Amino acid sequence: MRLSQRALFLLLFVAGSFSAVHAQTEPTYYVVIGVFAKLDNAVRFTNQANQKGFNAQYAINPKNHWNYVYLFESAEKRKAYAFVIRLRAESEYKDAWVFTGQLGEGQFITGPRVEVKPIEEKPVVEKPIEKPIVEKPVEEKPIEKPIEEKPVEVKPEPKPEVKKPAGKPFVFKIETTDGKAVTGEVHVQESTNATRYEVHKANELIYLEAPKNSRGNYVVITQAAGYQPVSMILNYSEPSPQTGADGEHIIQIEVSKVKRGDYIDFTNVRFFRNSAILEPAAQNELDGLVDLMKESPGYKIRIHGHCNGNQVKEGSILGTSTNFFALEPGKNKIGKFSAKELTSERAATVKAYLVSQGIESSRIDTRGEGGKIPLYPEGGTLGQYNDRVEIEITRR
Repeated sequence: MRLSQRALFLLLFVAGSFSAVHAQTEPTYYVVIGVFAKLDNAVRFTNQANQKGFNAQYAINPKNHWNYVYLFESAEKRKAYAFVIRLRAESEYKDAWVFTGQLGEGQFITGPRVEVKPIEEKPVVEKPIEKPIVEKPVEEKPIEKPIEEKPVEVKPEPKPEVKKPAGKPFVFKIETTDGKAVTGEVHVQESTNATRYEVHKANELIYLEAPKNSRGNYVVITQAAGYQPVSMILNYSEPSPQTGADGEHIIQIEVSKVKRGDYIDFTNVRFFRNSAILEPAAQNELDGLVDLMKESPGYKIRIHGHCNGNQVKEGSILGTSTNFFALEPGKNKIGKFSAKELTSERAATVKAYLVSQGIESSRIDTRGEGGKIPLYPEGGTLGQYNDRVEIEITRR
């Protein structure tokens, strides 16, 4: 019985430890309104949000050591996206987004403790001492001294050298005028008319080799959802006087929002090229819109479809398919479509998905805008981001 109690205690302890470790690996979904390199800025931004009636908190991301300010966290992805869509629609935080991962340090919780009774010790019964047998002494031979061996000197193996990428290190910081970090990327190219460019994430360490043109310059263009693109000339020889801890050149770029008001700007609602079929990554944000409309039955919306340019395009629309997030050549309708037709079909696809999720058709209006409202130059490297939808709140 005593042995089984010990075994039970060990089993419960191991099981509790495994549960705690397993729980730590489960992702958490945070609705983030700001990311800051400086702690003071994160604290100030958190206080500002709390003064507006929100329950804001901040925590450090252990991977990139940035301070994330967030208003909501949940283990359920759908709840997080419902919250972020409502936040974009009803507050000034139009660029809020969902971060998936772990912020700060998690707490380790052990399993239930089991009281273990002490083991009763039985008295030791002493046996009577027997008289020792007297043995004749054995003649001992003299012990020969062992030959001393000189220690072999082991030289430590040299550590392999970590080769750094070619070129100079850079960090392109995209941020708003008040110092709030913006998630996005930078396109680096030889000139404004270049057909090739390198894409790099903002706010991360990258390496750039020297440009091949005689001027020694790069053209850097920002791309961040919901913000106007910014184009700048980077002098490779003298990039910036500001450097980081590892000698990287820090390039700060301020951006401004594209639009505000009663519009919901989506980050990931995109379509397959020249089609009205949604990419799979669009579903999370659309599900957030579904939950918002279910929670707020007074909402009515208008879906605006957009494309890059006004020329006729050869592509595909939904047709008889009911799969909104994958191409189905046998069911999709393939043909040539004007910009107005294609964008009308894009808005219709989004509406059809919302209706399939239980939203009344009468609450949704659609409009195809063609290519008349671009966010970026049609022939530029960012022209693909003109293919999009925007949601206008027409009634609350």
